[in-house]
Amino acid sequence: MDPFRAAKRGLRAPLDPPKNGGRKDDIPKGGSRGRNVKARDDDMAYFGANYPVFCPNGAAEGVVLGKLVGANLTVNLASGELYADDELAEQDRTFASGSLAMETDDMEDDVAATVYGATASGGVVTYRASDSAPMGKLAYIKSIMRSGAKLFKACFYPQVRAAVSNDNAQTKGNAINFATTSTTFTVFPDRETGEWRETKTFDFREAAVSWVNEMTNIAPGSARLLALIINDAGGAPIPLTPAFDPDVTAYTLETTAAASFVYGIPENGGASAAISLNGSAISENPTAAVWQTGENTLVITVTNGNVTKAYTVTVTKE
Repeated sequence: MDPFRAAKRGLRAPLDPPKNGGRKDDIPKGGSRGRNVKARDDDMAYFGANYPVFCPNGAAEGVVLGKLVGANLTVNLASGELYADDELAEQDRTFASGSLAMETDDMEDDVAATVYGATASGGVVTYRASDSAPMGKLAYIKSIMRSGAKLFKACFYPQVRAAVSNDNAQTKGNAINFATTSTTFTVFPDRETGEWRETKTFDFREAAVSWVNEMTNIAPGSARLLALIINDAGGAPIPLTPAFDPDVTAYTLETTAAASFVYGIPENGGASAAISLNGSAISENPTAAVWQTGENTLVITVTNGNVTKAYTVTVTKE
């Protein structure tokens, strides 16, 4: 049996990326001029949303907005119809804009200043009538079920602009009420390409986060691993000693498995992670590592521009 297939049995490797770097969602069908249409996917069930991030155009680094409570997209379609000879001769529907209502558990002051175009200085955020929220990139991750498998769908919007939300406060009573932060982003199509959303689906949440980080300039110069996944042939995780930490580079592991599924996920998807086993380079990441009896040396080297970081796992196969 192919050791790679055996090593990932029970826990699939990430899906091969589409040639365009991420599947574009189809514009919802139907609608008349100016009609709002809720964007949806009918082939899957959603049960979670997380990791909302925003990066102003031209900014060196993006920001995490908080913990995501909900994100609801309404699409505005422009359409036109031409009737001739008493029948419909021509019809066209085009994405005009979108409204993305996002709710987070909180939004820190410096993050709010970045999103809304306010000024943060000395711990004080000042909002002025002349403030203009910047255009920027927005992304978040949805947890989904497809054919019984848990997947993670990253959603990326290349051109959005936020509107300042209402601010509500309530006195303390005999019930606990949790306040959240609501922000509405207007979604625009790219002027040249017309693109307004990209989605990409992953088997691992960490891989989705890595792609989102790349698209929104989160940790842009990082050469750290976000996750180091090593599973046995049945898909069960093999524990590392110590437990994985992106700032710790040396680990040990004991196993009786002949081969293991190995996947090093960089913190930023723009970085590369190369794997070597006992001094020999392995061309794929993720890959199947076939262990020799005794001690093995597994090295994952992350490279981001001129920055590199190497993680070493000493694997003992009994």
